[in-house]
Amino acid sequence: MKKLLILFLFSNLLFSEVSKKIIYYGWGTRDTMYIRENWEKMEEMPFDGIGINICIDRKKGPVDTGNILGWHLFSKREFKYDNFKEAVEDLKIPQWKKFKDNFLPACICSTAQDQNFNWFDEERWRIIKNNWKTYIRIAKEGNLKGIIIDPEHYGAYFFHYPTMRERVNRPFEEYKMKVYERGKELMKITKEIYPDITILFFWTHSYLVLHPSEKLKEPEINSYGLLPYFVDGFIDESDERMRIFDICEFAYGFKEKIQFLESYHSIINKASKFSINPEKYRKKIKVGFGLWIDNGNKWNNEDFSKNYFKPEEFQKSLEYALEISDEYVWIYSQQVKFFPPNLPEEYLKAIKKVKKEE
Repeated sequence: MKKLLILFLFSNLLFSEVSKKIIYYGWGTRDTMYIRENWEKMEEMPFDGIGINICIDRKKGPVDTGNILGWHLFSKREFKYDNFKEAVEDLKIPQWKKFKDNFLPACICSTAQDQNFNWFDEERWRIIKNNWKTYIRIAKEGNLKGIIIDPEHYGAYFFHYPTMRERVNRPFEEYKMKVYERGKELMKITKEIYPDITILFFWTHSYLVLHPSEKLKEPEINSYGLLPYFVDGFIDESDERMRIFDICEFAYGFKEKIQFLESYHSIINKASKFSINPEKYRKKIKVGFGLWIDNGNKWNNEDFSKNYFKPEEFQKSLEYALEISDEYVWIYSQQVKFFPPNLPEEYLKAIKKVKKEE
């Protein structure tokens, strides 16, 4: 079975002429003001792009998620484009030579923006659509490649049907179609502003087949059982020029090639059964992978043998991920703050070797 899977996947990969890319997005992500002043120094790092934060209040800076716009798009607060013109101007300053695939993060399920959220509240969704329009316009006018959507529940369980049903008691099928409709509404806005945008999801339908403890649960009780229909709305309303990726957060600690291959197969094929339109899902969805360099917060800046990934192990995993992905691999970190360039030289060399910069 594994041999057949490998042959099948590589027969598809052989025909790919897409340039593979490595991007960074993690706790070391910087804001537009930092980017404006330090972009040349940042490009010393071996990446093709980064995540970039937008500060709500420029005077405060990105001290925590409370002042980062991408963490408040689904809140009750309305955000107008005119209030972020300075951020857009920041984004226009860099004359990127390497970092040409940059993204705005959108963390859409957090306690701060919950405020009794529900999928049927039309006034709330008027505000959300306004905020989404503002964010997509920033991405477009700021010359960014697109957005990274993080659907994880940071204390707000928007995609968990039992939790949402406690707020509005409707049947699962009704929820399914309402969430699908909301996805279509957001994508319609996106299409009008930025028809060739690239959208990266940390996970899509794949949560229902890749999560170790939840992959046997039906959507009605799965923690992210409503998410596939939200993504389906994006897919069905998308412009043909748009690209939508599942960048597989589940790959964080992968060290074996077969893990990447099997996950690719699961995302494209196994997960498609949870789509409203499986054939369209399989045609539209692309696959990327995430690698957590200080996985499990195991990081020693001097004794690399104590790290989850030793430099040579990280290099090998990065090679596998890049080879098997449809285009993007993203490096995530928590303890390790990449910018200004301060990653140990051994790890920098490992990434550069994969990027063929050495």
